[in-house]
Amino acid sequence: MRTVAAFLILAASFLLSAIPAATQAAVENCQDSRGVCAYQKPLQDLLAHGKDSEDQRRIAVRNLLAPESVPQYLVLALSEGSIFDNLVSAWERARVDKQVGTSAQGAGTTDLVSRPSTPELLGLAVQLGALTETVSGSTATFNANGYGAYQAIIQQPGICLVCSSSAWKNLNFALSFDLSRGSTKQLITNGAANSTTPTLGIVQLPQSSAQFSSLTVRYDIYNPLDPRSAQFKKAWSTAFKNHQNDLIAAAKGLDTALTDLLDPLIKDAALGDLENKYNPLIMADMTANDTSKLKTDFEAYFEELDTLAHKDIQGLDQKLSVAVAAYARYSQLNYDAVREAQGKPQFTAEYDYDHPVTQPDTHNFKLIYGYTPKGSSGALFTLNLTGSVYGGYIPASAKYGRMRDFQFAAQLDRPLGNVLTHPATFTAAGYVQYQFDPSVLNIGAGNLVPGTNITLPGDAQVLLGTKGTLGIVQAKVTVNTKSGFNIPIGVSWANKTDLIDATDVRGHVGITYDFNSLSQLFGR
Repeated sequence: MRTVAAFLILAASFLLSAIPAATQAAVENCQDSRGVCAYQKPLQDLLAHGKDSEDQRRIAVRNLLAPESVPQYLVLALSEGSIFDNLVSAWERARVDKQVGTSAQGAGTTDLVSRPSTPELLGLAVQLGALTETVSGSTATFNANGYGAYQAIIQQPGICLVCSSSAWKNLNFALSFDLSRGSTKQLITNGAANSTTPTLGIVQLPQSSAQFSSLTVRYDIYNPLDPRSAQFKKAWSTAFKNHQNDLIAAAKGLDTALTDLLDPLIKDAALGDLENKYNPLIMADMTANDTSKLKTDFEAYFEELDTLAHKDIQGLDQKLSVAVAAYARYSQLNYDAVREAQGKPQFTAEYDYDHPVTQPDTHNFKLIYGYTPKGSSGALFTLNLTGSVYGGYIPASAKYGRMRDFQFAAQLDRPLGNVLTHPATFTAAGYVQYQFDPSVLNIGAGNLVPGTNITLPGDAQVLLGTKGTLGIVQAKVTVNTKSGFNIPIGVSWANKTDLIDATDVRGHVGITYDFNSLSQLFGR
């Protein structure tokens, strides 16, 4: 039994070392303090002895502080954080509600609809095609969450069961660069290099083709599918408590041959001193029936236990992680936690600044709604409502107004397989855009009017007659890999594009990577 006790002490210290004190905060339900959720029954039993004799109260406190008396509850407490990390790792790879690439207005995109979530750390997407624009292109999009990146820099986990919460975690940024946009630069010459070369006053030299395409700023108003949210942690807490009996039974089976780790801690007299230190405190809390103080003192006991275990045993975290990982086989707990988080809406606000190749800049204001019904195997239904306005200077004589268009889009994402391990996702989407005036084409300086030798000024503009309603439908399959890479492959049909009034069929392909799997390495 002493073997089991020592192992449990080691395991508890492993859990505590994974949760730095600076990241703790009061969270709903079981996340209000370490171990209190798992220890609810023994703590309640202890309070019931408050009116017993002094000897009986001492025995009750001794039984609580001696890990060998209630080993299953200690293992349950340490396992909650480990299983939650396992769930987050699997869930982050499986989520279909994340927008990693650029929006539908981009010259290179595979997405008709902006999804309600983004990467919690970093994201990268390279996509080829176009949906609403006449000219196809290829773009590279970089996503970043400021709070997640900051947590990684200071070596704290971005997602954990008792990580502190911040409104900044809901703010996300994305930058897109057009990889196929050609450009030139005019240079004045000093004459011909030889007598056979005609004299040229100006030459056009190519420049880098990678140019800024768009900027996106997003704020998650409400997102219960985000593992950092209080709603998701509450769902996890509910599922965890529903499976406590199964977990306690498994904890009793962890009496394994780990004696090579135990002797240094067992022989340390400080282990008994620690018990003697907290015995009178816990006993006083029990006698006064002070639940709040009991929880506080109990947590302080674990803090000192953590320090002692790490002092006595080298490589504690690495050795214990193997044993604690045994709880990963309780996949049903993970599925239940995800189902508890479903059935609630997601709301996101988004602002896009687009810089098209030959058209005026636009500012796009978008509201995003997402919903995953309970029991739907992870299917996500998304709606977008967008308004676009022209940016910059509009000439007084312009034949178009500031308002460019209104957009409405809907999308269904259906995992092909179970919610956590599906190898692919099928997407069906529709998009409708009403444009008030024909598209505006900006013609740069030095271009000629077609069929003439007339050079146009630098601010020349042409209206192309495709105002009215643009409709697009798309079907797409996204191949998911275990390494975090996703490959979207789609085909779309449109009744017209921004510049050409004719039906259009296109293919789209891309590759995206969500760096959130790396965030689990920080702060551990």
